[in-house]
Amino acid sequence: MRVAASDLRLAELALSVEPPIIGLALYHAQQAAEKALKGFLVLHGARYRLTHNLAELLRLCIPFDATLEHEVLPALDLTDFATRFRYPGETEEPELEAAKRWVRISETACESVRRRIPAQPSNSAG
Repeated sequence: MRVAASDLRLAELALSVEPPIIGLALYHAQQAAEKALKGFLVLHGARYRLTHNLAELLRLCIPFDATLEHEVLPALDLTDFATRFRYPGETEEPELEAAKRWVRISETACESVRRRIPAQPSNSAG
């Protein structure tokens, strides 16, 4: 979940610069959701194939917590951003406000997963 949080932070930073780096922000928003779902699967000892497909990852999560589906469903279209603006040829990036909405959707999905992961005990001695 720490890596997912870093991806969300990078997405927000990419949108805050002038001019905003929209394609990269959307890539990191997708990566955050992907890493959150994969983290949930790892927690439950589930295996998954190498994929960026959020719908596929969510399907694998459902047996462990069916309530996750409703909360993550809006983020599934982020899958397109795993590769869409990372390579030459794509021209039309969404407007800044649309990109901000996508980042919020990713944040919501990540938070939904995070709430289902037990808190880790502190490593502090004392």
